Amino acid sequence: MINVSGHLRNHRRIIGFEDKLSPLVVNCCGQQILKTKDYAQNRDNGRLDYQIIYLYKGSGHYYINNEWITMTAGNIILFRPGEPQIYNYYAKDTPEVYWIHFTGTECKELLTRFDIHNTFVGESILLKNLFQDIMTELQLKKTCYNELVIHKLYTMFSYINRLQVEASRVSNDSFSLDRLIMNLNVNYMDNWTVSSMAEFCKFSDSYFSHSFKKYTNTTPIHFLNELRIQKAKELIATNTMSISTIASLVGFEDSLYFSRVFKKFTGISPTQFYESNLKTNTPTWWSDNK
Repeated sequence: MINVSGHLRNHRRIIGFEDKLSPLVVNCCGQQILKTKDYAQNRDNGRLDYQIIYLYKGSGHYYINNEWITMTAGNIILFRPGEPQIYNYYAKDTPEVYWIHFTGTECKELLTRFDIHNTFVGESILLKNLFQDIMTELQLKKTCYNELVIHKLYTMFSYINRLQVEASRVSNDSFSLDRLIMNLNVNYMDNWTVSSMAEFCKFSDSYFSHSFKKYTNTTPIHFLNELRIQKAKELIATNTMSISTIASLVGFEDSLYFSRVFKKFTGISPTQFYESNLKTNTPTWWSDNK
């Protein structure tokens, strides 16, 4: 078993350390890679500090809420002060595990702000590197190491939050949806329909609609219309073309329908938007001499 760690203090305690004065303190950080031997941890009364475990590879077995749960690679496990810390790693599962213990007066608020809990974030080399960087800083203790450690822990919290949000999306479909969104931003004026968007992504219509809304929090047509109206506003503000011409340029064949959609998104008609923009951008000397 490979077991490497870095510690803030020279002496160590099984129950850890609690700091009631500092906002945030990292007590220790390390990694475990099991290849030939099993490993078991049994802290019935937990520790005084918080612990985050990142299961980067393989699997682990954790006793949580009075039951054994097998976690696979990509999972984050959070133990709060006083919570039992009981878990096993088996060499046959080839686990690669990273962990960090921290304390301080702002821990509870930070964990809430960044929504840190038992969650899936995926196998992230960047997250793995953050653990290793903190571990190295605690081992070497060079100038300003403590400030760097705290900074990296904040980065870790932020990155865990981002990864869990991204992992909750339709991850297998994100590449196709990203391609579509980039294409819509360039070719918004084309005759797009839900079916043509679904065909672009190689999805069925129903699956596409569900996936797109889950990925963007809006429907495909609403997303497209919002994009078109934004382009129309830019054209109205910088050109003297007719409303019907602008409607056609951004993808609306019916100028009346364009006006209804425009008002739905902006609260005013295209003509009112034009007049408001003209008034805002007309110099005072021009108005006074008309």
